[in-house]
Amino acid sequence: MTAKINKYGQEAAKGVVALREAWHTKNHPFYVEFSEGKIGLEPMGKLMAQHYQHVLRALPSFGIIYYKSPPEAREFVLENLAEEEGLLAGPGEDRQPHDHMELIFRFCRAAGMTDEAVRETEQLPAWRARSYYYLNVVQDMPIGVIMAMQCTQEGQQPAINGERTLPAFEKYHGYTMDSPDIEFFTEHYIADADHSSRQLQMVEKLITSPELRDQALEVAKTQVKTRWACMNDIYRTVVLGQHDPVPENIAA
Repeated sequence: MTAKINKYGQEAAKGVVALREAWHTKNHPFYVEFSEGKIGLEPMGKLMAQHYQHVLRALPSFGIIYYKSPPEAREFVLENLAEEEGLLAGPGEDRQPHDHMELIFRFCRAAGMTDEAVRETEQLPAWRARSYYYLNVVQDMPIGVIMAMQCTQEGQQPAINGERTLPAFEKYHGYTMDSPDIEFFTEHYIADADHSSRQLQMVEKLITSPELRDQALEVAKTQVKTRWACMNDIYRTVVLGQHDPVPENIAA
């Protein structure tokens, strides 16, 4: 007997990928200019410090994701978390486990930032909005919608790193692909291709109604636009040197 096709899951998955590609931050001027050698390591370090602040807030919510997941998704959620914490190597030959936060610190040191500076980095407004929107979705939305959101985020990393950061590190900054300083980028080039593919499979399976499909696409659209706004914030402040007006007698 042929399994029934879940058209709502298929429509949601197709829409999620389309939104991710339309708002893909590999096409943001920050990454484009970095790939052209116009932006150095220091701005990239400051971007990664913002990413650290985002992960610091978002990663603990994986406990809620596990709680909401059906049995067939729980192993994947645990594996994803274990990879982030450095307890498990990702898929593929000769992979080693790495604490992904340590990989962030390692690169930021190479870019001229101390660990303390990374920890004390104040989240820019759009980055803060992205973090707390992520947490709200995890807390309030069904698991299929959560997977749709995650797929739009992790699914951008393979192209960002494969097409933008890694070639630029090699061409303009003298790194090789096995350089420890850029291991965050090589790790996520591989790992997030697997993660986002499995998240998309969960979307196809768990989105089972037109209401869930529409909800998943709305959340995906909001989060890809918010991620783009994050890139606007970091580009304006660390590349263009622009700062928003603040109240009188308040230091920027």
